[in-house]
Amino acid sequence: MSDPLTFERAGDDDRINLAVGQPSIDLIPKEMLQTAAARAFNNASEHAFNYGDPQGELSFRAALALFLQGQGQTNARAESLFLTGGNSQALDFVCERFTQPGDVVLVEDSTYFLALQIFKDRGLKIIGLPCDADGIELPALINAIETHKPRLLYTIASFANPTGLCLAEARRAEIARLSRQHDFIVAADEAYQLLHFEKPAPKSFSHFLNDGNLLCLGTFSKILAPGLRVGWLEVSEPLMPRLLASGWVNSGGAINQMASFIVTDCLHHDAQAMHLSTLRHTLAARAAVMQSALKANLSELATWTAPKGGYFFWLRLTDSLNTNDLVAPASRAGVGFQPGNFSSANGHHPNYLRLSFAAYGITEIETGIHRLRTVLRQR
Repeated sequence: MSDPLTFERAGDDDRINLAVGQPSIDLIPKEMLQTAAARAFNNASEHAFNYGDPQGELSFRAALALFLQGQGQTNARAESLFLTGGNSQALDFVCERFTQPGDVVLVEDSTYFLALQIFKDRGLKIIGLPCDADGIELPALINAIETHKPRLLYTIASFANPTGLCLAEARRAEIARLSRQHDFIVAADEAYQLLHFEKPAPKSFSHFLNDGNLLCLGTFSKILAPGLRVGWLEVSEPLMPRLLASGWVNSGGAINQMASFIVTDCLHHDAQAMHLSTLRHTLAARAAVMQSALKANLSELATWTAPKGGYFFWLRLTDSLNTNDLVAPASRAGVGFQPGNFSSANGHHPNYLRLSFAAYGITEIETGIHRLRTVLRQR
């Protein structure tokens, strides 16, 4: 497929579709979730099946805060957390509550392609920022702030989609400070924050909640199961009332009440922490296999930096090919990838492509890269 809005899953066809940024079925702990669900339903109070606290039940937020503290990534407090339906829903909610059509949103020039669609759906003007190996270049950011007066800055700061890179901690602190100084909101998408292979990511933006106008988006989609549709916002204190003033939140109460109880059970019994440890090892092994396969098959055709966490490799082809033109030939060869221009607010990076190592096992990864080599050598 070449349409960025087409929903795809691994296994929906015969391709090894390395475009898919989703966990493979074997990475989802089905039995663990069944046990947690049974306990959660059996122990549920008489109020559990009613409308829940709009911010999320305190039992969920307190358990989540302890889990995040235990991971060393945040000083989370239950009071600063807000239950969401995952990062995509949370990002749209942030846009609804804090932006208006015509407002400017700043993004990394290479970013999550469907976040761009969310911004377009909300009528926002998208401005891409150049990045280096340490993330957003601060001089360019300051110039964009002065020129465009943004309402929102969206960043995938750790093991980014698609680049796999991390924003340096000092730059996170400065971005937080700038957000308060220039009165814009930072939406930090931290979907991959906990998915390091060896060395943890730089400190979560949540460490700077008191220094800026920050909304940290976290999700269990990448560390437990996407189908639960459970995530969270960690919020600078002045911003929480705006979230809680939402009409549809106050009408419906807690977003995904019952699924949050299942996650709470996983947190209380340390099942989430144990699964996360296993998940990191598995993803690290798959990334190592993809790195070896790329070196063996594409070292003369592309350059890349091996990621240290997350889901993705970001390749730059040495020839000036438009990877969007290669999607159909690759599909016929039984492999898929994400073209680089999908990830750019400015239509840049036509000779880049994104590969995910999360949706397939080792054998499929090796076979997929070999098929990709055949496609690229035929161009």
